[in-house]
Amino acid sequence: MNIFGLSIRSVLRKRAKTILLMLIIFITSVFIFAGWACKSASVQTQNESKQAIGASFRLEENEANRHVRMDKLVKQIGEGVGGSAGGYHTEQNESGEWFTWTDNDFDTLLMEDILRIAEVDGIKEYNITTANTVVNPVNFERIEDKDVDQNSDQKGVSLRGNLRMELDFDVQKGNIEVKEGRMITPEDTDVCIISREIADLNGLQVGDFLEFNNWKERETSTVYKAEVVGIYDSISGITPIMYGDSYRSENIIFTDLSFPEKPEGNEGNPLYQYATFVVENVDEYETVRKRIQAVDIGWERYDFLDNTGMSDTMTENFGELEKMSSLILILVCISGIIIICLVFLFWLKGRVHEIGIYLSLGRTKCGIIMQMLLEGILVGCVAFLIAAAASPVVSKGVVEYLVDYQTKLQAEAEQLNAGMVSNGVIEDDREAEIVGVTVEISGDVICLSGISVLGIIMAAITLSCISVMVQKPKEILSRMS
Repeated sequence: MNIFGLSIRSVLRKRAKTILLMLIIFITSVFIFAGWACKSASVQTQNESKQAIGASFRLEENEANRHVRMDKLVKQIGEGVGGSAGGYHTEQNESGEWFTWTDNDFDTLLMEDILRIAEVDGIKEYNITTANTVVNPVNFERIEDKDVDQNSDQKGVSLRGNLRMELDFDVQKGNIEVKEGRMITPEDTDVCIISREIADLNGLQVGDFLEFNNWKERETSTVYKAEVVGIYDSISGITPIMYGDSYRSENIIFTDLSFPEKPEGNEGNPLYQYATFVVENVDEYETVRKRIQAVDIGWERYDFLDNTGMSDTMTENFGELEKMSSLILILVCISGIIIICLVFLFWLKGRVHEIGIYLSLGRTKCGIIMQMLLEGILVGCVAFLIAAAASPVVSKGVVEYLVDYQTKLQAEAEQLNAGMVSNGVIEDDREAEIVGVTVEISGDVICLSGISVLGIIMAAITLSCISVMVQKPKEILSRMS
């Protein structure tokens, strides 16, 4: 009987050991699949308030790159040294505690990059939106919950500047509607649109002027006026970016693009949070996307969102995912080799007589090892096929677990870095919700997984056979008695 026939008979005869080996190879194969699938997985992120506007794209700051730039500035300033560089500041107070924060220079989208993208052929129009900026209302009252302790609140209102208010995402999503007056245009200066609630509380109407100044220096800072050109009604409300009445929907006041920086005390130093680009022809959407991505700007600084709110830098935002995948592969390979090796040692322990008979019949050790390898490969093929069927579900579960784990680590890191704030307030609007994890078991993944499993089986069986095959034939035959 040839070696193939002997291998099949041996596998079928030793059913219990075959099933045990098959189960171990199945588990190993599933996690090998998961490891390779993780490397090509894409993580889709989306902010609740960042649904896109029709056929459009959005540019915003990349959080991972923000930390990279911050680390470089920390090294530039020096560890344990107070100072400022590139919009990053660190300072030690009298009690010895260190405080760090960033200003508009560090966090803003760069106007020159926005304008380069806006010039791309196929872009119809664009909008720039500032971060919500808390300021002090001077000549009017804000909406406030009297039953809530306001000591931790800035006791102000939020200004949000737009180049074209009709392209603001809350307007586009239908969260608000301007029922009186008009929206803000690029030609406007020192104008604002207020909520119906503020208008009713203060008896305001279109044409009135509101006054604002810095909430940290209420008595001494310069007061700026803005004309009310419109009043909006809340349809489904604006999602606050933080807790506190300063950020509540009714206290958000829309202004022209350059106004928020003035009462904040940063005139000429804006904080642009989003840039939206509307595609002229929907049929050329993908073509325009490619043109935009070909623009020569520092893309590592940004996230580029399409009209579903999904980021093109999806996996990059979870840069540790690939490292975790590699770690999984290494651990599974090592543990797989060890466990399969132990199982085969257990298998070979009961096959000393069989090996002795083979030797007495004139078979070489190399031929016997080849039979053992073939037996392992036969069992492995069956286990691998079953694992391939189960791998999509398991792989997705593993990736989702890793993404959830990394998200928690990032959240903990953000809490530790709570002192690093923009404009004196922490902006949670940048936190992204994981809305989808795509795991594809492609031909490459199957091929790489197959090679990995085959390598594990061959390495494990070869190692297990060494303990027997290093013995001389006479020693093996003597153990038969």
